[in-house]
Amino acid sequence: MSLFSRLLDHLRGGSDGPELRLAARMNAPLLIVEIGGYAHKTRDWSAGGACIEDFAGETDVGAMLSGYLHWAGDERRLAFTAETMRIEPGGALALRWLDLPLALQQEMEALLG
Repeated sequence: MSLFSRLLDHLRGGSDGPELRLAARMNAPLLIVEIGGYAHKTRDWSAGGACIEDFAGETDVGAMLSGYLHWAGDERRLAFTAETMRIEPGGALALRWLDLPLALQQEMEALLG
């Protein structure tokens, strides 16, 4: 398949091609992303970013968002900054971490093995 054909397939929603993400994704333990006072469960997360469900806010692709991260059941609230990479129908939002707390990054890397 040519590069152009793969690009068209990707734009049409095909998933035959190779994984383009740089970091492996996990869905457990559950990571909570708090933005604008609303807590969102992640569909998946990595040391590179996360996808959250049912985003309760306004944003555009390329916009920066900030808030707090924590594992479900954890009392810590760690500040983060991320870039909006994708907005899916239904409100799912893909984020790329721009400023991820070192403690959380280390925990993620240990979980990812």
